[in-house]
Amino acid sequence: MGRSAGFGTFNGVYRPVVLTVLGAMLYLREGWLVGNAGLLGALLVIGAAYLITGTTALSVSSIATNLRLRAGGAFAIISAALGLEAGGAIGVPLYLAQAISSVMYLFAFTEGWGFLFPEHPPGLVVAIAFVVIGGIVLRSAALASRAQGVMLGVIAVAVASALLGWTTATPQRPLVVGRFAEGSLLDCFALFFPAATGIMVGAGMSGELAQPSRAIPRGTMAAWGTTLAVYVLGAIWYATVVPRAQLLDRDTFVMADHALVGPLVLFGLLSSTLMAALSTLVAAPRLLQAMAEHDVVPASRWLRELIDGEPRNATWITLGLAGLSLTAGSLDAIAPIITSFFVMTYLAINVVVFLEQALGLVSWRPLFAIPTWVPALGAVACVTGLVLSSPAGGLPEVAFVLGIYLWLSRRQKLDTPWETVQSGIVQTVAGWAVMKSQQMRRSERTWKPDLLVPVSSVEEARAMAVFAAALVRVQGSVRFIALIDDPELGAVLGGVVGALRAREQFASWHLMSEEHPGQGVRMSINAMQGSFLAPNLVLLSGRFQDQEVLQEIVDHARRRRVGVILALDDPHQPPKSYTAATVWLSDRSPEWELSLHVANLDLPVLLAYLLTRPLEGRIRLVTVLRSQAYLARAMQFLSDLVELGRLPNTTTHLLSGTLRERLGRGPATDVHIFGLPQSLDLEAMRDLAELAGAPCLFVMDSGQESALA
Repeated sequence: MGRSAGFGTFNGVYRPVVLTVLGAMLYLREGWLVGNAGLLGALLVIGAAYLITGTTALSVSSIATNLRLRAGGAFAIISAALGLEAGGAIGVPLYLAQAISSVMYLFAFTEGWGFLFPEHPPGLVVAIAFVVIGGIVLRSAALASRAQGVMLGVIAVAVASALLGWTTATPQRPLVVGRFAEGSLLDCFALFFPAATGIMVGAGMSGELAQPSRAIPRGTMAAWGTTLAVYVLGAIWYATVVPRAQLLDRDTFVMADHALVGPLVLFGLLSSTLMAALSTLVAAPRLLQAMAEHDVVPASRWLRELIDGEPRNATWITLGLAGLSLTAGSLDAIAPIITSFFVMTYLAINVVVFLEQALGLVSWRPLFAIPTWVPALGAVACVTGLVLSSPAGGLPEVAFVLGIYLWLSRRQKLDTPWETVQSGIVQTVAGWAVMKSQQMRRSERTWKPDLLVPVSSVEEARAMAVFAAALVRVQGSVRFIALIDDPELGAVLGGVVGALRAREQFASWHLMSEEHPGQGVRMSINAMQGSFLAPNLVLLSGRFQDQEVLQEIVDHARRRRVGVILALDDPHQPPKSYTAATVWLSDRSPEWELSLHVANLDLPVLLAYLLTRPLEGRIRLVTVLRSQAYLARAMQFLSDLVELGRLPNTTTHLLSGTLRERLGRGPATDVHIFGLPQSLDLEAMRDLAELAGAPCLFVMDSGQESALA
């Protein structure tokens, strides 16, 4: 990076903003605005434009005092809050608007030159002016700053000479409400709004200011107030000094005709338009170079280079873009094009500041504090202005910005190297959701598996991770609990959690080291009951835990209305996928009644659905009947369960005999699911798993699930 030029408040912010804003529109189009819209209409348009830029100026001033503003102005502000993707999505259109707006000022210069030398070809005049300005910009920002210093005095004298025309002119009766013969109020806004867009030029020099946090608020707000006063006085001057017929004639320079000293005003026009073009052509390459510093734009390595402290490569690209824009041909053709891009930028800045304030983060401590309604009003005004002034309601501009955002979001090498408020936004929304969810009972229709998985060894963690990942593949969350303080176990759990998060699953792991494992699980269940995504299922291993500990956990889970899954897996052949699941439903004779809650049925069926859904697998519902007397009712029960439960690819089977006889004789399946008895017999369950020849899940409902919901 090059050495900062160390510009201060006046020469780094106030002066370039004033020179940019008091440019073409003041001399060449404000008179037409008053003649077409009337004094009241003109003041309304000026007020709307300055409402947008004023709220934005306040927002920029506030955020500039809350952080060390990097190079890039609006790009730096938005990137600091929302990341490089959002910053680039707004920064690219802003850069284009700045580069193109320089051409608008050059066309205005050409119009002024034409009043002096009507025989000079406009195309040649604008080309020579472009070359001169381009040469100054290529030399250095310091040279441009010295040129601005001279021209500011010229412009001050020109404005004073124009306003003093009141002393010599014949007073005119002002037209309060115009007839809008040459354009609607919205057309007037679209044409005039670029007059106020220079308010961001000072912020665009943030990388070359000695003290951005002081210079930007003071310089920007002072320039905003100064230029607003000049435009309001100018509207009143036009309405009370110049006849309306002259105001609507764009081929005359009425301000010079009615000023105290006309040539001074003409010289002021030429100076201000050249300086406005110069200011934007100085700011735009610095914005492009700032974006290139973070690989936001193509050819970033080349564009970020500084030669003698100046962004020469970015300047060449900007001059090329400006030169191409000269083909637009006129001031009126350029002005509406850049309005929408500037409004989009101001909208983004106001939204950023509103979010910062609304989140109430401790890190938001601006020295220049503003009420929350200021950026909110600015955002509403920007949206209104964009929708009303754009021919397509702002949709093309929004689509353009969204397209850039999506493109940047998919670039793997783009990584914001600082903290943003994105996490704060997410946490605030999540906090609100937590509060609301705690006030509401979890209904059967919103049920999903939120697993608590206690593990005591690396082997157990790896085994349970297979089941956990399969159960939450569609939806749900996983919390692993390490029951021993083992670095290797922590590393394994970290890897498992990372893999789940890569699949955009909510996953975490915590240490709950207790001498007695059952006590650790009970404490975990109790502690997490009031948390967001409180566990509603405990996944246990029947291979690694003994019966006493398991029974203790099952009893506590029943009291806390938490479901239980006891897994008995094959250590030699862990399942890779689940294309078939068999659910063994108990014989309910003689009470074959289907309702919203059926004990030891709802959770087994839902788990089978979750395991097989990703691969559109098959589900088998099997019941072994003790007596054939209730065969018809049992068949109807299973048929209704499949229909009302909306279970795809599901078949039902009613068998006779005993479970042990039937278990190993059915079709191959990836997992068997059984009900879990209140009193555990771990040895008998292991025998069943061995007979089944596939992993087995023994399940206890919590009473909060329903296969029919």
